[in-house]
Amino acid sequence: MRKIFLTLGLAAALFSCEDATEIIQPSEFGFDTAFQNADDVKTAVFGIYGNANRTTGIAFTSYFTDECGLGEAGNNGNESHRLQLNVNNAQASGIWTGYNSAIRNANIFFEGAALVTPADAAEQATYDEALGEAHALRAYAYSQLLAYFAQDLSDPSSLAVPVYDFVPGVEDRLPRNTVAEVVQFINDDLDAADNLLTQAGTAYTVDFISLDFVNALRARVAAYVGDYPRASNFAQAVLGNFTLPTTANAAQFTEVWQDINGTATSQEVIFKFNNTLAVGSSMGQIWNTNSSDVTGSPLYEVGRRLFNELESNNSNFGDIRRQVWVDPSSLISPDYPNATNPREDDILVVDKYPGDPSLPGLVGGYTNDQKVFRTAEMHFILAEAAVEAGDLPGAAAQLKIVRDARYTSPQAAPTYSSATEAWADIMAERYIELAFEGHRYIDVKRLGALANQGYDRNDTDCSLYPAPECDISFNDFRARALPVPAVEVRGNPTITQNDGY
Repeated sequence: MRKIFLTLGLAAALFSCEDATEIIQPSEFGFDTAFQNADDVKTAVFGIYGNANRTTGIAFTSYFTDECGLGEAGNNGNESHRLQLNVNNAQASGIWTGYNSAIRNANIFFEGAALVTPADAAEQATYDEALGEAHALRAYAYSQLLAYFAQDLSDPSSLAVPVYDFVPGVEDRLPRNTVAEVVQFINDDLDAADNLLTQAGTAYTVDFISLDFVNALRARVAAYVGDYPRASNFAQAVLGNFTLPTTANAAQFTEVWQDINGTATSQEVIFKFNNTLAVGSSMGQIWNTNSSDVTGSPLYEVGRRLFNELESNNSNFGDIRRQVWVDPSSLISPDYPNATNPREDDILVVDKYPGDPSLPGLVGGYTNDQKVFRTAEMHFILAEAAVEAGDLPGAAAQLKIVRDARYTSPQAAPTYSSATEAWADIMAERYIELAFEGHRYIDVKRLGALANQGYDRNDTDCSLYPAPECDISFNDFRARALPVPAVEVRGNPTITQNDGY
């Protein structure tokens, strides 16, 4: 069924040859050839995983926010790091076109899969599982577009992104849907995924779509739009299957980021995209030229503000994230604000993606899986829900669970005198725990006003790049939403641009 749908800016390029000529070549590989049985349908869904596995949002968030500083090999930094966010920003365009590509390919998949009739119960289970995965991956792609491009996540009538469940052609020119309409589409997809995966008897695996993925995405999207009763219900459902450690163990936590599938990973990571030498992205190259150590020519480093918080936490509480996020080969200036050459004397190497020890060669040294949903995020969602409900001790209890898993010296639960103070502490803990995972931009967008916080880069870090700005308030238009890319605006006269661009 067509609901309210879009044109893609690049649809003309993708479909113009077929539309112009309508010539079927003898060698064309059509739906009837590609989709002949349930196994073909299952194979086809792997392509949607590849399309949805994108790290552009992680890169943009790290560069644009206060997560990272300019590295010794980073020259003047890219446009995002210089806070030059406009309709031609390459990363904003990459997020828009990349996730729309995943959506388009999911829609192509559904058209092809509709031609297949499973022959028996076993084929039906394979078929249902593949369709469930595709629905969930399409919902995930829409959740990313919603988070980055919606004008106001708290306003159901605010403009979000166009929604479409068909393969777009050059004639399709449709406007943006509202936040409420996009959320409804996501939830419908997730309901379909839930039903299909349940029918198929799909078991949990960390690298493939499962019911835990579905519930984690339900919880995240509900939190995005402030529907905290729903967010809390689904976060609790996920936490029925995943538990953070009650004591901090640096060696085990390091295994999570080295993609070693042990007990720690099985409890800390709900879902991850499996990146290999042949598939996916080399995560470490977002920050490092060659490897995640001081000899690897870092392009970007751990921002000094983030490092200072990690260092303080480590000194006071034994925070294991200090040694996991920052490579031990890093050069640390003892007086960074007054360093003669801070760019050379202070090199804080991002080591959250240290390379997979099971993968050989240089590329293996900066290739890691993309952790999409982690157990800690579910506790943060419960903390947000508690603040929204006026339960400040409940919010503090959730943050203590995360801190107990990271501090070798356990601390009492924090106490809050106001909701603003609680929101600020949630943001502070998310800033540390979820650094370099693509959350910070979205967190400031949706929680910044509640916590009265924006981006707060270190002043010395700001002196390393030629830009007139250092910090951005939460109410700056650039912190509220990304621009609709120029290529989309040129190709679609009905599209509405976000405010300020």
